[in-house]
Amino acid sequence: MNYRSLHELDDAQQRESQTARLRIELAEEYVAYYRSRIHLVQESSYELSARHSTQDDPDFRTELQHVSDLTDQNTRPAGQRIAALEEDYHAMTARHSQEQEDFIEAQRNNE
Repeated sequence: MNYRSLHELDDAQQRESQTARLRIELAEEYVAYYRSRIHLVQESSYELSARHSTQDDPDFRTELQHVSDLTDQNTRPAGQRIAALEEDYHAMTARHSQEQEDFIEAQRNNE
């Protein structure tokens, strides 16, 4: 896309950066929300088992650990995707810097 000014290029790049950052933040918030909800379920289960004096039951402990393991398994791909989004963001910011340098150089050559 051709820009008429450095300000116009900068505005477009800022919008692109903001969109990318928002995508990352939303993904992180979703994973945190998921983890907090599962943690609440675990706490509630433990409280219920404590009321019934079964919190030390090996089967209960095994199942509670299984829920923790499943949570980790379910969020690992999301964490990897967030890391990929972060890498894409850093590559984009490097590209933005190069685009700005190229624009400034083209402006100088046109003068």
